[in-house]
Amino acid sequence: MSAIANPPLQARVPSASPGWRTALVSVLLAVALCGVAVAGYLAWENSRGESGVCTIVHGCSTVQQSKYGKLAGMPVSIPGLGLYLLIAAAAIVWLTNLRGLRQYAILVGAFGSLFGFLLSVFLTYLEAYVIDAWCIYCIVSASLLTALVAGWGAILLAEMRANR
Repeated sequence: MSAIANPPLQARVPSASPGWRTALVSVLLAVALCGVAVAGYLAWENSRGESGVCTIVHGCSTVQQSKYGKLAGMPVSIPGLGLYLLIAAAAIVWLTNLRGLRQYAILVGAFGSLFGFLLSVFLTYLEAYVIDAWCIYCIVSASLLTALVAGWGAILLAEMRANR
């Protein structure tokens, strides 16, 4: 009788509940939309030949105009915008379970954010040791991608544990 009144510890662990996942993916959607805003602004500025308003640090133009500021001939902000849109879409698909694609949304969110995070680490290294200039937009983007990879990684691990 006491086993019913006091369920095993594992059954009471909050991570066993999908509620925290919904809250986390909602936060990840908001973070991805912040990334869309930053990358979208920079993509707009870069398409006009500008570097955006640079505050706090004053190396945005130096970073963006360097040979590392382009990926496949286009400003890094454009594929960055595409990546943030993809991660936001993954969050929306996860939240709505659109057409039963939640499992795929987890993979897209986790591996998309991992790719963006690793690229961001490389670009941050270049800013520090090769270009010798800092761009506030790059720093913000690196921070957003760090949060995204941590969050989607937690979702992926929870899903893997749930499916054991």
